[in-house]
Amino acid sequence: MKTLICSVVLLCASLTVRAQAQPAPPEASGLGGVPMAAQVRLAPGSLHPAVELAKTLLGIPYRWAGTNPAQGFDCSGLVYYVYNQLQVRVPRMQRDLFHQAQQVQKSQLEPGDLLFFDTFARLSHVGIYIGDGQFIHAPRRGLSVSIESMDSSYYRKRYVGARRVMGGAAGAALAPFAP
Repeated sequence: MKTLICSVVLLCASLTVRAQAQPAPPEASGLGGVPMAAQVRLAPGSLHPAVELAKTLLGIPYRWAGTNPAQGFDCSGLVYYVYNQLQVRVPRMQRDLFHQAQQVQKSQLEPGDLLFFDTFARLSHVGIYIGDGQFIHAPRRGLSVSIESMDSSYYRKRYVGARRVMGGAAGAALAPFAP
């Protein structure tokens, strides 16, 4: 795939994306064949839209069951918020995400992929891979949305697997919202 094309209809107003929006050609359709109102073509060196958006949320406090910047996020609430802002329907709970999205080998990780960990139970934690062995997540009570290394002694031994919900050479695994 020459250029990673991601469907984007609505981005949060505070999002600064290093991408150039271009209208989709009439025959183009969004992920899963559903026509989308707009598509974004990433400029060379740009980050995945999910990574761009997640980075704007750094520092927002952890809140159990939180799903938005005003109240805070838990780990799956962060993923849910980010992908829903990109108009990609994802399940709210990490277990459902893990079982419904496309499996990705660790050696094939791309920015925007979801990483799953066993922190207190199997599939109890999820984060968004940003590249170079790092991910963004909402860690736990008392901490804020932050960047962590997959190779930290804590997360390295708790890694369960990765899934892809949009983009990449294999395409989308979950359907976008219909316009």
